[in-house]
Amino acid sequence: MKKFISSIAIMFTLIFTIQIHANAQVQEKSYLISGGEQSDIVNYMNENGMRIEKAYPAFDVISASLTSTEIAILQDKYPKITIQNNLTYKKSVDKELLSSSLINTTKKITIPYTGKGIKVAVLDSGIDVNHRDLNVKGGYCSMNNDCPIDVPYDDDNGHGTHVAGIIAALANQTGIVGIAPDVDLYSIKALNGFGVGSTNSLIDGIDWAIKQKIDILNLSITTEKDDPALETALKKAYEQGMLIVGSGGNNGGEQSGTVMYPAKYESVIAVAAVKSDLSKLKNSATGKEIEIAAPGESIFSTYPMKWDFEDEKADGYTRLSGTSMATAHVTGILALYKERFPTMTNTEIRTLIANSAKDLGEQGKDDIYGHGLVQYKQNFDNSIEFTYKSELGKLTLQYTGDKKIEIAGNNSLQLANGQWEIYGVAGNLDLLVKTKTAQGTEWIENKLFHLQEPNFKDMNNRQRFAGPIGYLTNKKQLKGFPDATIRPYENITRAEAATIIGRALGYPEKSATNTFKDVSPTSFAAGYIEALKNAGIISGFAGNTFKPDQKVTRGEMAILISKAFKLKTDNVNRFTDCHPSMASYGAINALIAAKITNGYADNTFKPNDQMSRADFAVFLARVQEDAFK
Repeated sequence: MKKFISSIAIMFTLIFTIQIHANAQVQEKSYLISGGEQSDIVNYMNENGMRIEKAYPAFDVISASLTSTEIAILQDKYPKITIQNNLTYKKSVDKELLSSSLINTTKKITIPYTGKGIKVAVLDSGIDVNHRDLNVKGGYCSMNNDCPIDVPYDDDNGHGTHVAGIIAALANQTGIVGIAPDVDLYSIKALNGFGVGSTNSLIDGIDWAIKQKIDILNLSITTEKDDPALETALKKAYEQGMLIVGSGGNNGGEQSGTVMYPAKYESVIAVAAVKSDLSKLKNSATGKEIEIAAPGESIFSTYPMKWDFEDEKADGYTRLSGTSMATAHVTGILALYKERFPTMTNTEIRTLIANSAKDLGEQGKDDIYGHGLVQYKQNFDNSIEFTYKSELGKLTLQYTGDKKIEIAGNNSLQLANGQWEIYGVAGNLDLLVKTKTAQGTEWIENKLFHLQEPNFKDMNNRQRFAGPIGYLTNKKQLKGFPDATIRPYENITRAEAATIIGRALGYPEKSATNTFKDVSPTSFAAGYIEALKNAGIISGFAGNTFKPDQKVTRGEMAILISKAFKLKTDNVNRFTDCHPSMASYGAINALIAAKITNGYADNTFKPNDQMSRADFAVFLARVQEDAFK
């Protein structure tokens, strides 16, 4: 009888255990077990079929997938252990400036523009070159004996760093993100550690900015006195196309006509400051020179760690108020517009921000807010919108509007019915789109699109050969290496050239025969070499060899391409280094006649120079597609 009861008990236990693990298939979750004797717990869990994902002996922690029943069993047997959920962590994210919502510069609105390629200089107390949220491209100190020892344009005050963060704090998953995080940021240290500079230090800094071809100069500095020498320097910079933005000053109160220098000068965009409710910041200067207003109340931005004690939180960020902060907001928006409208002059962009401002106070321009609150405008009446499709190496654009438009660039092909094909590699594609305004003036806007592939880590779309390489990739004629590179600057081998041309001609990858003894039947190029040989496009060397690893010269490239695509020569002698006795003479002339190349500026072709993979791609794309000529 006892044996019978024991059997029933065993069967019940088995059924119970089976039921637990049946439920586990549905109810298991990931947990971490800490505390207790790890080896004992591991043995018990293994004996009872509890699923261990990983044990960490160094920490006495076990990662396991458990049901609620299994958790109860373990807690009952080992009361001192802790069983916790496997928490989910996300990367820290940048906080957008709270003021961004007031001026339409949240990333949702400004994307894809980030100020990329625009040179912005902050003429101030310097910029903290070691701040994790700032990337200072370079700089200059005009303070003579007051320059920091290690990096002369470093910040020993804090003011310049705070201004720089509003403009250009990085999108790097930490701290804040500035209005134009991808600008080329430069520091001009013209104020000392006490925030004081001189006419000489300012002029010297402006002279440096002119020589560096700075696009936008931020002047969050003020003085009460007219300074003719400084005015002359700023006028010169403005005449050379620089946008100059200056803080109106913080001595306004209830008085009028309090705008300070250099903002008071005609060459400078004078900025007033407003609070979050868009009312005037108490001390913001007023006067007829005020051109635009921007947020300036309690702005949270970057600050040197060693000076960050005012908010009792030494984290490299703090809050400051004033027209200096407002000025930085305007500079950030100007950088976005400068990227978006690269052909606009400084005066045209200045007019653009005035016309798109949000009117505040009295209707029209006034002495408190100027034209109003600066705004980033996402859509203009003249902007052209496309629908588009992205594929390997190619972007297809469709425009259904009624405006006559033109897309600038040598890597685009206009099709019928408002369609364009654009070629490139993974990343942003910058396209200049031209149209006419209702008044008949030209409107040119830089439109940014994104290609997902091909993703070559040694290439981007700013390289001159990006379009041809994208084209050849799209046509399956060019492939990258296993390490995700294309190696554009390496010289191309005979085997590689034969492969790419073979693919372009649609020849088979494999061949039943193998003529050349130094070409392995398993080589990636074997089939193409054989096909090109049979077509009379290539030939070998003495001893029945092909020399597949030998580099291709420009003259040999001309022969390959002219034969492959049956180009006709006119035998006109165009180059000082080419002669009719050369084997490549006719082929080189055929390339010129077909507008594949014009040679070099010194009237040479350099037929014996080796050919890079990038240049080979350019020539091969040109012979197949007129868009690249």
